[in-house]
Amino acid sequence: MKRLFAALFLGVFVFAPAARAQDDWKPDAGFRSLFNGKDLSGWKYKGSKEDLAGKAESADKRFLVKDGAIVCDVGKGIKDLYTIEEFGEDFVVKMEFRAGPKADSGVYIRGPQLQIRDFKRRNEQKQLTKFKDDDWNLLVITVKGTEATYTLNDEALKPDKMKVPAKGGIGLQAETGKFEYRRVQIKVEGKAKAAAPRIDPVTLNTSLIAGDTKKRLLLITESRGFVHGVVNRGKKDMCHVEKTFVELAEKYKFFEVDYTQDSRSVINDENLKKYDAVFFYTTGELPLTDAQKSDLLAFVKKGKGFGGSHCATDTFYKWKEYGEMIGGYFDGHPWNAGTKIKVIVEDKKHAATKHLGDSFEITDEIYQFKAPYDRKKLHVLMRLDMASVKNQGKRADKDNALAWTNEYGNGRVFYTALGHQTEVWTDPRFQQHVIGGLRYMFGMEK
Repeated sequence: MKRLFAALFLGVFVFAPAARAQDDWKPDAGFRSLFNGKDLSGWKYKGSKEDLAGKAESADKRFLVKDGAIVCDVGKGIKDLYTIEEFGEDFVVKMEFRAGPKADSGVYIRGPQLQIRDFKRRNEQKQLTKFKDDDWNLLVITVKGTEATYTLNDEALKPDKMKVPAKGGIGLQAETGKFEYRRVQIKVEGKAKAAAPRIDPVTLNTSLIAGDTKKRLLLITESRGFVHGVVNRGKKDMCHVEKTFVELAEKYKFFEVDYTQDSRSVINDENLKKYDAVFFYTTGELPLTDAQKSDLLAFVKKGKGFGGSHCATDTFYKWKEYGEMIGGYFDGHPWNAGTKIKVIVEDKKHAATKHLGDSFEITDEIYQFKAPYDRKKLHVLMRLDMASVKNQGKRADKDNALAWTNEYGNGRVFYTALGHQTEVWTDPRFQQHVIGGLRYMFGMEK
């Protein structure tokens, strides 16, 4: 068996009792989860760039998310599963796996594979006394520089260390039998990361002006194209984006939010009168009638607000006026999910960016845009620092804005291209970016 190492993670197979749902599990202190227990968000096929976000089953049916674990059916398909994100710093990965008596597999760390289940046949692993057939085993992998060490149920595997590349993802290969993986978590160590800019509650200006009433926001998280993991509700009552907006409304008090994944039921002249702004995290051609589209445009033109995050520009390609309002259309993401970039802040006084300084780094999926995008017609708030990425994209002018505002009639439009990854929505810098955008949309800030 190959003992190579590369990118780590999941494959799953259910045989004995059903895997306990991941809902009740939380990562250890200092760790973050690489698998949400619901779908394949953050993962891709080996050699592919496509994020499998929102999918509970791979196209070849090789990987299936069930009962909080990923089940790998080795009788189907030929591809392995890898994280979108790559890791170049020291880290510790923990995960639980369960294997049948004849199962044979390994996990990849930055490329090479660590054989984790071949114990009955490999003499050097016969001394493992704690391995449990048909039950959950704890695998811990520690990577420092280009060396990896590992334990299984607190016993050292043989050989006790391996050489690995300086950077790479985490993946799973299942060769024979059935495998399950769950509770995959990582703690990135190594190089110290720059602290996120301190957010001073005094400078946020999130209070209501005397006599003002709370603003009302209508949040639409409907997907008619690609379904992002952050808006996939699964079996829950709200998705991650909706939950974040509700928490921000409770924290900052100046607005309240209603949310839906059925735009057709709420976008009409009469209902829109209840709101001060509408915010989209959407994809595809939403099923609005021509009358409803006119009502939405009129709502904004009369002085209300409209906003969007990330894939709001991957919406309504067939509706020219929408593109003119939002400010541009998605034209691919040369910088896939998990890409660490540097952002240059162009407007350091705007409510949505004044807390970010001259520049900052963030990891996300980064878009580029096509017409009607034109910075001469928009007010660009921040852009991608092209010196921070190797792939220069396809825009000849290298103008890759990441947030802007637009005046549409008497209305105010705010758009941010960030927001693909779950971690971005929990980042206090991004949350304040959105809060500032809302206050602009509501007419509370210039």
